[in-house]
Parts: sequence; C-alpha cells; structure tokens
Amino acid sequence: MAVVSEDETLAGRATQLLEREGLQIRLESNAPSVEPLENVEQRPTLVIVRCPHDRRALDRVLRYSQRRLPGAIVVVVIATGDRLDLGLTVAGGADVLVREEDLDAVLGPAVRAAAAGQSSAPTGLLRLMQPPALSHRERQILGLALAGLSNAQIAERLYLAPSTVKTHISSAYRRLGVHSRREATALVFASDDALRRTVLSTLRLSEEYAPGKEQR
Repeated sequence: MAVVSEDETLAGRATQLLEREGLQIRLESNAPSVEPLENVEQRPTLVIVRCPHDRRALDRVLRYSQRRLPGAIVVVVIATGDRLDLGLTVAGGADVLVREEDLDAVLGPAVRAAAAGQSSAPTGLLRLMQPPALSHRERQILGLALAGLSNAQIAERLYLAPSTVKTHISSAYRRLGVHSRREATALVFASDDALRRTVLSTLRLSEEYAPGKEQR
C-alpha cells in the first residue's frame, strides 16, 4: 500500500482498518507526493490519496497510478469542503471515493469490493455525478415549487388537479432522494445543469406572470 497525504496518521489508520477487514498490508510509502514510489521495493497494489486543497496534486497521483501502477486500486479520501470534479476524478482512475468521516466503516469493505472489480462511492456523491432523470412535467412542477408557488397555485397555473401536482412533486423528490423543497433546491443548484436551467426559467416565468401582476 502507498498513502499519498500530508496527514501522516492516515497510513496507520488505514492499515488498522484494512487489517481488521482481514487484509494483509505492507506499507511501502507514506508521503505527500508520489516521488518516493520510485524507490520502493514492491509496487503498491493499493493507493490511498488525500489531497484536500490541491486538485493538481490529485491529478498527478491519478496519472501516476494509471501509468506506473496498472491494476492498483486507487482510493480517494474526501473531506467536507473539498472541491473536486467528481466525474473527472472517477474518469481519472479513482476506484473508490470515501468520505473522511466514513473511513472507519467504509474503507475495508470498499477496498474488498474494488478488488472484485466493483467501484464505489457515497450515494450522495453519485447523485451529483449522475443526476436522476426527471420527466418534463416533473421538472416543470418542481421548478414552480422551488420558485415558491404552493401546490394549489401550481395546479391553477398548469390546469391540473392539486392531487396531480402533489403526485408529481412526490415523484420528483423520490427520484432526487430528497424530502423537502430546501433539500431539492440545494441539490438542483449543485448538480443537474438541465434541471437548473428549467428552474431558472420557471423562476423568471413566475415573476413575469405572477398572479395579480398586470400584463402588457
């Protein structure tokens, strides 16, 4: 195993967690960069990388692993506040994405799954990379809901029954994995570009055609 991190304690923590999972671990390198890997006795088959504030450093580790350590499992540890392009990180060769706060519970099983050919990432991060598809009507109604309209107002505007509006909103929430307008708003503006454009357009329409506003 090689650990690329400025946190010198990560290697020991990861070793304990993986050995607890029944894996045999030999630490070959524990450094903030990949350079020491050029002098190790055995090429690592597992790379754990934690680059909290440097996207370019992470890219270097991913490129090095693909070029010099083919077949090695690459685990990227992510902390709250890290700014990563998750899609590019996976495309760059990351096999496992693990939140730092979930490391104790997740690292061992995730590495075993990766050894069996299965990539893994937290559900919330997967949603950001692959937002669920919503129907046109779900997008339309969700956009109006996030614009602040009540179910009754949406029903009146779209000539639908209030029960139909409620059904579409519930379906959209279920697809997005959220439970409230606040959660839906946060997810929409963080992830799905198409849905974000729909919401913005409905926000403009809700202002332009607000009830009681004189039309020209």
